[in-house]
Amino acid sequence: MPIQRPALARTLALPLAANAPQAYPHDRVLQPGQSLANLWVGTGLIRTGITTGFNGMPGTANGVPVELNLTFQSASDWRSPLTRHAVYVWQADAAGEYSVFNRPDTNYLRGIGVTDARGRVRFQTIYPGTYRGRAPHIHFEVYRSLDTLRLGAPSLIRSRILFPDIISRSVYTRHPVYAESIEKYDQLRFELPVRDPAQDTRSIQVATVSAAGLSTLRAGLSVFVEPTE
Repeated sequence: MPIQRPALARTLALPLAANAPQAYPHDRVLQPGQSLANLWVGTGLIRTGITTGFNGMPGTANGVPVELNLTFQSASDWRSPLTRHAVYVWQADAAGEYSVFNRPDTNYLRGIGVTDARGRVRFQTIYPGTYRGRAPHIHFEVYRSLDTLRLGAPSLIRSRILFPDIISRSVYTRHPVYAESIEKYDQLRFELPVRDPAQDTRSIQVATVSAAGLSTLRAGLSVFVEPTE
């Protein structure tokens, strides 16, 4: 697929919709049962690049590359980073389908990372597609450590990240692999971003997105989590 130079070269960084030292809102849609992160933590899920299958499963997710940079900090003391915390991320592919569930033949676009001394974690992924009337997003769960994750302890938070409309439209309209997503995207009724996490329980904070070269996007967000939850 040829590089679409104007699409990413003209992309400007957009401000965060909500980036105050308040606890990040939890997801309203709760996944029943044990997290897949608990089941797969020892099978190759700990990784930075998540576009391929793991644990011997085939499959590669095609789409616009994204460097996802997340920073986790304490909501009670926003100067304090959440170090050595385990972060599980998962998302839909360019067609809006999830591995394992919609695509049982692969388990791509899933991964676990561990935050560094500044509370940062990074993943190499693709821009997510959309489905069933939901805006494009990436899910995440945060655990106190890899050990607590391995032991099956509950996450501190399960939530998701949204992306700016202008970026989604640019990606979806310029790259044929997102053909199924642009049709669904045009039918969306958009949710407003969270601007006061303390008063709004919706998990729809918006990432900052900028160009990282001619063919890659860089997405970032600071997430404030209450570590005693």
